[in-house]
Order: sequence, then C-alpha cells, then structure tokens
Amino acid sequence: MTDPARRDYSRSRAVLMGTWEYTDFQDVRAVERSFNRMRDLLLDPVCGPWPEESIVRFENRPTLGRTHVELIDAFREATDVAFFYYVGHGIYDHRERLCLTVGDTRTDAHYTAATGLSFEAVRDAFRSSPAAVKIAVLDCCYAGLATEEYGRLSADRLLPATGAYLMMSSSAYETSWYELEAVADAQTYFTKALVDTVHEGVPGGPAGLTFDHIFGVVADQLVGNGRPEPGRRVEDHAAGWVFASNNAPDAPPEPGADPDTVYREAYRRETKEGVERLPVIAAMYRAAAAAGHTPSMNRLGQIAEGRVQARMQGIEPGPVDGAALLEATQWYTKASEAGDPVGPLHLGQLYEEQYKDQDRALHWYALAVRRGNSAAQERLTGLEQRVRLGIDAPRQPGDEGDEQSEPARPPSATGNNVVGLAFEVLRERWLADWDGMESLAFADCLDVLTDACGGPYGEWAALDEAERGRVLADFAAQLPPRAELARAARRYYEAVGPGNLRDHAAALRRRAK
Repeated sequence: MTDPARRDYSRSRAVLMGTWEYTDFQDVRAVERSFNRMRDLLLDPVCGPWPEESIVRFENRPTLGRTHVELIDAFREATDVAFFYYVGHGIYDHRERLCLTVGDTRTDAHYTAATGLSFEAVRDAFRSSPAAVKIAVLDCCYAGLATEEYGRLSADRLLPATGAYLMMSSSAYETSWYELEAVADAQTYFTKALVDTVHEGVPGGPAGLTFDHIFGVVADQLVGNGRPEPGRRVEDHAAGWVFASNNAPDAPPEPGADPDTVYREAYRRETKEGVERLPVIAAMYRAAAAAGHTPSMNRLGQIAEGRVQARMQGIEPGPVDGAALLEATQWYTKASEAGDPVGPLHLGQLYEEQYKDQDRALHWYALAVRRGNSAAQERLTGLEQRVRLGIDAPRQPGDEGDEQSEPARPPSATGNNVVGLAFEVLRERWLADWDGMESLAFADCLDVLTDACGGPYGEWAALDEAERGRVLADFAAQLPPRAELARAARRYYEAVGPGNLRDHAAALRRRAK
C-alpha cells in the first residue's frame, strides 16, 4: 500500500530511543528536541499517523537496564513494519562495534559495551521480529559502524516479502553534528533535515515518499551546507516502502512565488537535472535572493566557486580566482549581512584559503560561531592555534621539497637480531588491543594525534601528507596502549613542542636516511 493514511499500523512497532543527559558525556539538549520531533512526525497525518500504542519510547534512560529485552519484545509484536530510531551520543567499544549510549554509558572502551546498547543487540531484536519491513535510522557519531560485518537486519527465515533499510547520519569514523544552544530550538542537523524534508515534501516527487526519496534530498542538503555526509544500506524491497505522503506542490512555483518555494524547486532541479540546466537553476536562485532569501545567496556563491557544477558532474571542484572569486565573495557577504549563519563560514574559508588573509578569516569564523554554526568552531579553533604558533598553511603538491608519501607503518623486525625480534613481539602484543588489525590501530592513532595537535584545522593541517605519515609512524612506533591513546598523543605533542611539528617531521626524515 502506497498511501500511509490508509495503512493499518496496529501490526507495526516504532521504537524511538534518545539520550541527552549523561554522566561521562556532554549533555545535548538538541537531542531532546530531535527526539520529540521524530515522535511528533510519526504522529502527524503525513506519516499515517502511527497510533500511540504502536510507538515505544526509550526516553533519556539513565541506565541500560532491560532495554535490550524490551526492544525484542516490541519487535516480536510487529508483523508489518519494525522501525528503530536513535539519537544521542554514539561510541565504539574495544572491538570497534557501535554502541548507543544511555545516561551512565562509560567512555572507557572496556566498559562501553557493558553500559551501552550495542547495535548488535538492535540487530538481534530485528532478527527476532517477523516484520516484513525493518527500518533503522541512526543519528549519532560513528553511525556508519552499523554497516560492519556483524550481520544483517533480515530474519533467519525470510518471509515472502522482506526488506531492510538502514539510514545513518555519519560514516564509520565520523562525528555527527548538532546546533548550538545559542540557536533557537536547536536540534541535531540530520534529524532536523529529515523531518523538515518530510514535512515540506519533495517537489516533483511521487505522491508517496520512500526513504530513498527522502534520503537523496537530505544528503544533498547536508553536504551542500558543509555537514557530514549521511549513508544508507538497503536490502531487498525496503527502498520501495512508502514512509510519508508528499506534501510538496505538484507544479513548479509560479513567478513571484514565495522565495522558500522557489529555492526548494531550484534545489530539486539542482539535484535531479544535468549541468546544462544550471543557468535556469541559477536564475531561480537569483530570483529568491532578490527577495532576501539567504540560502539562495549561499547557493549562488557555491555556483560561482564551481562547487555545484562539480557535484552535478561528479568531479572535484577546480581552482577559483578572478571574477568568479569576487562573485562568490559578494554573495556570501550579502548573506552574512542579512544575518545568515552559513555565509560567514563560507567567507572565512575564502579568506583563509583563497585570499590568505587570516585576520579576516578569523573574523568571519567567529561571527559564524556566534550565530550558532557549529561547523565553524573547528575552523576557528584550528586557525587560532596556527596564528598563535606562527604556522603557515600546508605546502601544496609540487612545492619545493614535496615528495610522494608512503603508507605509514611502524618499524618491524629486520633480520634475526635480538632487538628486532623483541620489538616484533612487543608490536604483536600492542596490536592485540585491536584484534591484530593494524589498519584500525593506525586509524585510532591518527584520530587522537590529530586532536592532540590542535584538530584537523590546527598545526596538524600545516603538514603535508608525507610529513603526517612520518609523524604518525613515529608515534605508533612507541606502541601507546589503547586505553591511554589520547593521553599518550598529548604527551607526544608536548614533547615535540607546539609549533615544532614540521621541524620534527624533517628530523624524522633525516633520521630515516
């Protein structure tokens, strides 16, 4: 059945889980608002509505308790649809498994699985369910770990019509973002985009919206605004299951229509049509921008930079200069002067990366942060550190002294000398913390070392690839225990000395020769 309003949800169950108050983690009120918005969405006629008795809430639970058992109980009652939604902090345990947190979940990886709900437990609940369609929506850090090798959502004995859909706010080792409390009615970016898309509909889409229809719009919107790129995984026919009615108007907006309507239609065409239609799309954005619509101004800036064309063609954007750079600056400035929180972030990037004016970049990043743009905070913090330490931007490929980087690896035993063999034994013991998986060990080392060196836009950003590889290999060669990895990275950076990373990398290169 394609009309949600005519569907009988008495044979379906939706389990909504959200946590926003913690012992070990930072409290996030934006999570509470996103949890309530998802609940209200299911109760809205656009999604049916779902009856109250078919919705089970795991709301801000202080401890795990019987959560796994209650989840299994709920899904065993579902024969049509089993729907699971989680919003809150995500964390991975000592075996790189995704865990969904409750109030007293421990940050220590050795206790994470014992104090949080592992996604494997959610899979167990789905496997126990006779539901024909199984949907999981995860709005948390490291959500992409849910796609790892620990099984599928499908039942052991497949029904004649079965399917599963997994939608994730972030990749396996990427954080999810939320609006700062300075923003009125702050929410998590992913859930806000998802719920707003369902309420507004998809112009030009069918009468019934599947998660595939919704995901495409949400993903393009988040990526276009500089947010983490969401992911999905589909099994069998779940992509065709209709989640909501399409509230969007059937026809494109008329001239003189509401700027929001014009923007949505222009954005729909941008995501669906070819690059040859870009002049028409840009004209629609200009019409909305003339009415003071700041998101349209930002899109015009992205078009001037060549970013929209590149994404439509599936290529990397090229360099921007001259008239194109001036036009992008003008559009972002107009959006900023109108109070927009995204325009100052784009201006900060232009002044930092194109004009090489750090003072103005700091000004615009700080303005974006004051307006509640959390994406600008990392940029601001990183640039402030580099300015404080007197560090230039990283060298570009082709600069003098540039070299091809080799994959970083800790030194291994060579020959049969006793020292080399002893080190190899110690290294194998060290990798045991990661179940012998060197790639995971290096990924963790890279994460903590980047943070210790000022974050992705701090002093670490001043190194080129070869320099980063040498420093990472040197840090990993010290075999820091996994439980103390972050502390070891901070000690390593302190020993090198803030502002000395590039000189340290050069010394490592000379030592290797």
